[in-house]
This record gives sequence, structure tokens and C-alpha cells, in this order.
Amino acid sequence: MVTNGSADGHPDRVAEQTVLVVDDDEDLADTCKYWLSGERYTVETAYGGRAALNRIDDSVDVVLLDRRMPSISGDDVLEEIRARGIDCRVAMMTAVEPDTDIVDMPFDTYLVKPVSESDVKETVEELLFRSGFDDEIREYFALESTEQALGSRELDELREPEALDELRSRLDAVRSEHEAAIQYREEQLDRLTRVNGLIRDVDRALIDARTRDEIEQTVCDAVADAHEAAFILRRTAAGVLRCTAQSGLGCDPSDVDHSFVDDVFDPNDPDDVYRFDDITATHRSAVFNGRAADLGTVSGLCVPITYQGTVYGALTVYDGTAAFDDESMALFTDLGATVGNGINAAESKRLLNGDSVVELEFSLGADSDVLATLTTDVGCALSLNGVAQVNDGVTCFVTVTGAAGSDVVESAVEYDAISNVRIVTDGADESVIEVRIDADSPLLTAIDHGASVEALELSNGSGSLAIHVAADADHGALVEAVTGAAPNVSVVAKREVEQSTQSTESFRTELDEKLTDRQKAVLETSLVSGYFDWPRGSTAEEVADSLGISPPTLHEHLRAAERKLIETYFDELETTPASD
Repeated sequence: MVTNGSADGHPDRVAEQTVLVVDDDEDLADTCKYWLSGERYTVETAYGGRAALNRIDDSVDVVLLDRRMPSISGDDVLEEIRARGIDCRVAMMTAVEPDTDIVDMPFDTYLVKPVSESDVKETVEELLFRSGFDDEIREYFALESTEQALGSRELDELREPEALDELRSRLDAVRSEHEAAIQYREEQLDRLTRVNGLIRDVDRALIDARTRDEIEQTVCDAVADAHEAAFILRRTAAGVLRCTAQSGLGCDPSDVDHSFVDDVFDPNDPDDVYRFDDITATHRSAVFNGRAADLGTVSGLCVPITYQGTVYGALTVYDGTAAFDDESMALFTDLGATVGNGINAAESKRLLNGDSVVELEFSLGADSDVLATLTTDVGCALSLNGVAQVNDGVTCFVTVTGAAGSDVVESAVEYDAISNVRIVTDGADESVIEVRIDADSPLLTAIDHGASVEALELSNGSGSLAIHVAADADHGALVEAVTGAAPNVSVVAKREVEQSTQSTESFRTELDEKLTDRQKAVLETSLVSGYFDWPRGSTAEEVADSLGISPPTLHEHLRAAERKLIETYFDELETTPASD
């Protein structure tokens, strides 16, 4: 059976939830917050018991709570949390060795310091997941955590050893009453741990991978280690599905019928994950070949590899031990997005550092882009100076000729696709306008596919767009995406371009020639004195005093030096086209 669904609809998904770290050791609290940053939840800190009680309310989902704090202890904070009826999960994270006094304390788990990054992350992930359990099942896992904490101590070291025996009897009784439900939740927690570990392994591997091929193979190897097998498919410009990486398969990937993943490449619904609860015998035999007979029921997931709406491929993963649940689907959706982000970064880096790139030139006709339509309405010409992607849109800086900047702004505010527009500079013959576009366009599509926008020239409703892409990128897929982004867009030229290169030494030489001795002294003194740090190690007044100049003079030299440094850097990024 094949099912599909977006991870956003899963009620147990650990998104938009809050974790509160409570510890009077500010460095440790900040470290835990740093470890948890970038995860799928908000992390806050409270430096002591009183601050914790002032913050805790029903919006907090997990508390990491130190026991030994001055004034108001962690035990007191825990008691108050439960007295207020706040239904959050609590992990005691403390250097206090557990003893039988914790048997009746209403926490969910107990961690003894020192703790590692993996300890903290795994604890938070499990407690967030446990929040979806029934009360009786949640109580069982809390009791089990208490028993494990006390079981780490020698029996004769405990104040009341008989309390541990009573606790174990309670555990046995609860398990006997809810055996099936507890076993089901244990299997879920085991899968959660495996998938979260896999995601962390992939995150670490992406740091070292330099190319798209390396990323895809690294992901397949990591997934196959945690499950049974995995492969990645890309769709060529001709629409053919091609396997580009695989691990754990017992066959030639070209022998597998890949038509079952067609829907994953649907650009209208790129977030859907497809689940195969039990693949057919024919499918299993094609994938595993001689290994198929050793496997029982095999389940699978098809996961889109995406970045900001662009589908780079599909990851298919098989498991022969247990079916994937909704939580696994949600986590693998995150994995697909992580891999897509890594691929996009690798493609962009290769474009920046390559000796040669390919320039694609497109013709833009009527209604092809909101900026093209704007030039028709106002009767002007636009030339792109620079573009930056911001969230799901782009901010463009354009030079306007043939019309007043105020006329362009007045017309632009009427477009739904333009969320912000302002005049940067207004001259007699030309103006510079900043325009924020929050709608699909050839420009945004090109950037989403890792391309660098080199030129955009528009006049009276039409014009041209030139972009640079890596020499070994999938040019066909990019052309298909850009021309399909809007009507009246067509590719008119493809040419190889040699990128100008500059050594570190020549860059320094060029910058040295631009900077005055005073500007260099101001830059270096500001750097070593910590003026550029945050929070600042020195104020502008302190730096100026050390140089024997006034603060206004310091700012004047500093701004001039910064401008020259930035100009030199961006001049170095420009490319010199080769002759056609």
C-alpha cells in the first residue's frame, strides 16, 4: 500500500514548541541553548529558580532543570510546576547523584552532569515525543527513567534500598496492564532515536562533502547503515529518472522500475513523502536480488530532496524490520530539506570557485516578469545592479532610465507581487530603485537552482536575462525550470565563460594600493582592540583615543576603508566573458 502526506499535518511533530533551560550556571545554560539551536523548537534560558517560575507557563513544553540552585531549588521549581497544573515534560539535569528521595518526584527523566550535546538533544527529542503518549504510558516511562537512574547506584549506597524494590514492582504492574501499548511506544522511540541519529550523521557528513555527487553518496551510505538500503534519483531534462547514488542494494539500480516515485517530483506539492507499507514481492526481488529471501515485510519511504520549492531529486529508503510511522515521515521530510540545502550550497560554491562557468541567456517577453510589465506601464528601462534572495523572495536594486523614480515607485506599489519599493538615489537622468518581489519569477527560479544572476535588461515590456551556472550542472533542467516559471521566456544562447581568478597576494596588493596608511592603521587597530566583536571589546572613543584622533575622524577613516575593502572584494567576483 502506498500513502502520502505532508509532515506539516502530523500532530506529534516537534515544531513550534518551547524548551526552557534552567540553571544558575549561565555558561552551561547558554551552552545547552547553543546545542539545541537550529532544531525544530524554540529554546529559552532562565538563570535560576525564580527566573524559571516567572517564565514557566502552558507555552513551555520541556524543561531542563538543575536541582542545586540558590534561593529556589530545582526541587521547589518542579513542585510548583506540578502545583500549577502545567503539563510539561521535565528532565532533572544535575550534578546531584540520585537517591531514593527521587522516587516520588514528578519528573520525566534524570540526567547526571556532566552531560554531552547528544545527551541533551536526545533527551529533548524523546520528551517532546513522549508528550503525545497517554497519561498511563507517560507515567510508565517516567518511572522507568527513575529506576534506571537509581539502578546506576550501588544498592548499599541508597538510603532506602527497599524503595527501589517497590518502584520496580510498580513498573511491573503498569507494564502488565498496558503491555501492548508500551511495546508499541518503545518501538516508536527506538525508530525516533535511529532517525534522529541518522539526521545528525548526515549533518556532520554534509560539512565535509564538496560536490553534489559526494553529498548524495554520503546520504545513501548513512541511510543504508541505519536502515536496509537507499538510492537517490534525479530527473533529467528529457524526463528520465536516473539513479545517481545507492547503498545496500543487491541489484543494478537501472533494473528497478522507478515509476512509483513520479509523484515525488510534482512541483506543485514538493513536500509530500510517500510511504510503502509493504512492497510487492516483485519490487523486493528487483531491489534486493538474492537478499530478498532473507527479508520479511519490507517498508519504504520516498522523500523529495528540496530547497525552497526546487526538487533536486528523490531519496528512497527501505527498512526490513519495522514500518515507517508518521513521525518518521516528518523527520525524513526534514532530512530531504537538509540534503537539498547542502546540494544548493555545494552548487553555489562550485559556481563561485570554478575556473569556468556556463552563461545562459534568456529572452523575456510580455508578462514574463513583474519588472518587465512595470517597464511597459511606466515607459522606462530597467537595468539590474544587484539582487539578493531573502526568504521566499528577492530584493532587486535596479537603475531606471526614461522615467522619474517617483513614477516607477507609484506604479510598483499597485502590484501584488511587489511587497516593498523605495527610491535609493534619485537623479535627473536616472534613478536607483530597491524592489522586493515575493512572487514566482524567472529571476527567483534561477537563484533557487544555484545560478548567479549576471545581468537583467528590460525596456518597454521585454528584455534579456543572463545567468551563470557551474559547468557540470544540469543545464537542461535549469533551462526547463526558468522557461517554465513564466510565459514568454525562452533560452537564446549558451556559452562558456572563463572566470577571472585572483591570488590572495594580488588581492592584498590591490587593496594596499587603495588604502591610505591612516586607513590601514584604523582598520588594524579597530580589529585587534575588539571593536568589530559583539559585544564590542572597545568603544569608538577608546579606539580613537589610542590612535590620537577624534571619534568623528575615526568613523570617517573607518567608513572609507570598509568601502574600499568591500569594493575590492566584489570587483574580484566579477567574471570576464570569453569571446564567442
